[in-house]
Amino acid sequence: MLLLADSGSSKTDWRLIDKSGGCVVSLKSKGLNPYFLAAEEIKKELSNKVLSKMSNVDRVVFYGAGCGHPAKAAELAAVLDEVFPSHIPAEVNGDIFGAARSLLQGEAGIACILGTGANSCLYDGKEIVGSVPSLGYILGDYGSGTVLCLDLIRELLQGNLGIELRDEFLEKYGLDQRLILDKIYNQPRANRFLASFTPFLLKHAANPVVLAIIQENFRRFFEYYILPLRKEGKSIPLVFTGSIAYHFAVHLKAVADEFGETITRIEQHPMNGLVNYHSHTFADY
Repeated sequence: MLLLADSGSSKTDWRLIDKSGGCVVSLKSKGLNPYFLAAEEIKKELSNKVLSKMSNVDRVVFYGAGCGHPAKAAELAAVLDEVFPSHIPAEVNGDIFGAARSLLQGEAGIACILGTGANSCLYDGKEIVGSVPSLGYILGDYGSGTVLCLDLIRELLQGNLGIELRDEFLEKYGLDQRLILDKIYNQPRANRFLASFTPFLLKHAANPVVLAIIQENFRRFFEYYILPLRKEGKSIPLVFTGSIAYHFAVHLKAVADEFGETITRIEQHPMNGLVNYHSHTFADY
């Protein structure tokens, strides 16, 4: 059987599927980004949360945030091969390749991720043939949950959202300025901490300052992640996956209109599409 994984920075979705594409086991674990977790931490999570629920694994195919770099993919593949020994080596790909396969199957298009992080690629139906550097939330990730909420907290702490909204936020999450700064600058996984405030952002999306944060982030996403790829793929579909794309679809489509773009598909999660893709290629295993 084939063990499929789709991992973002926040969580990993696992499916054990048989040759007909039927799901035998489904579960979730925390995100396994090799930039944020050491090999031993990943091995511990796999052993404690995943291994005991899976049996008869013939092959592992893993799509994950932070796995686009060959060295990081190789690190994770080595851990997967140790935890799930098989005569077929584990296949590890970046999450954007998973998004392309899920959303486009064998068709060409521009596939995008807007979740905790952000990414895009030009896909020819088989391989990624174009991309822009994915630099993480400190240097990029415009429109992601992490950067949207980073901008939200900055405006909130600077007093630009008003005392009432600031107090609502601090009370809801049991935080103060000191704790927020400590979480961001001194504690691990600051990206997950920041992205956890997405529901508050969505609740107050009509606030003019919050709306401006959303719109400006999505504009920067199109400028950085879409326009360079349009030079090579001028008429192919534009598709999205991820929680931000899904829950902020109205705002995302409005900004797309500003750029003369039409989003043909938005899926919250890529796993169903990946199961469909791999159930049609099972003979390759």
